[in-house]
Amino acid sequence: MKNLLAFLFLIISIATQAQESKPQLLKEPASWEFEKFSLPPGFAPGIPYKGVEELRFSPGMFKKDSATYFTYAFVAELENVTAISKKEVHDYLFKYFTGLCSSVAKDRKLVIDTSQINVTLEKNKGVNAKEVVYTGFLNIFGVFADGAPVKLNIEVKILMNTALKKTYLIFIASPLEKTDAIWKELYKIQKESTVPN
Repeated sequence: MKNLLAFLFLIISIATQAQESKPQLLKEPASWEFEKFSLPPGFAPGIPYKGVEELRFSPGMFKKDSATYFTYAFVAELENVTAISKKEVHDYLFKYFTGLCSSVAKDRKLVIDTSQINVTLEKNKGVNAKEVVYTGFLNIFGVFADGAPVKLNIEVKILMNTALKKTYLIFIASPLEKTDAIWKELYKIQKESTVPN
C-alpha cells in the first residue's frame, strides 16, 4: 500500500510538472521552440520580481548564419506588480541580459565584456493612448554562438491585470531591421498577447 501511494504521488507530480511546462502566456507560434522558467531566473537573481517567463525562439535563434539569428519573444508575468516605470523596465532588461550573457559565457568558456551591455528605451508615441510600448535597442553578446556583439532591435509592450495584481512584459527582438518580414511575425505575437483573466 505504501509503495502504491508513493507511485501515485510520483505520477501526480510528473503530470503536474508537465502541465506547468505547457504554454499559458505565449502559445504561438507553435513552430517556435518553447521554454518556461520561474522569476527571478537563476542567472539574474537581482531581478526584484517573482513570477514566470515564457519564451519562443525562432527556428534560427541559435544559428549565427541563420536569417532569424537571435530572433525571439518572451512574456514575463510579474506578480504583485500593478505599475511599472520605464526605468524599472530598463533595469529589468539590463539585469536580465547582463546575467544571461555572463552566465552562458562562463559555461561556454567565452570571453565577453559585460560593461558593454546596454539598453536604450523610448516610449512609442505611435500606439493607442491606452497602450504602453517601449521601443529601443539592446547591445549584448551572442553567447549561444561565438560570443560576438549583437545589437537587437527590441519592443516591450506592457499589459496589466490590476484585479490579479500582475503586470506582463511582452518582449520581441531581432537584430534584423524592422522593415524585414520577420517583424510581421513578431508584431503578430505582440498583438495577440492578452492578459489572462
